[in-house]
Amino acid sequence: MLRFFSKIFEGALSIEKTYNQCDKAISDLQAYNEKRQQEGVHISDEEKSELDEFVNIAIANATRIIDKEGERNWPGVFREMHKNLASIYLELDELDKVRAACDKLQSYGEVGRQDADEVLESLKEKEENGESS
Repeated sequence: MLRFFSKIFEGALSIEKTYNQCDKAISDLQAYNEKRQQEGVHISDEEKSELDEFVNIAIANATRIIDKEGERNWPGVFREMHKNLASIYLELDELDKVRAACDKLQSYGEVGRQDADEVLESLKEKEENGESS
């Protein structure tokens, strides 16, 4: 019985840790993208490498949770992870992945559709402003 509760608690910590990693990855990518657009600002290769490593860990952990779809009944968690991935991919200018994550988001009811619409609106604004590479 203790092992059962330990496994649940461990899963909850992993989900919470992944939420936090995704939030930080999105925030750090937004700051990086803003910095890149400023004149005279230099971003070292080391800073970029650290950012890439952290973002890749966040993506891997979110994907690992999403891979449990069908095994677990965590619709809210899965919806949030798809939204996090869509937001990360938006900041990375990986537009096909943004759209794929938004397609998955739309299968999560009204809240999922609203989340997808929000991300897709940001994508549209980014494309109209010529911010995507």
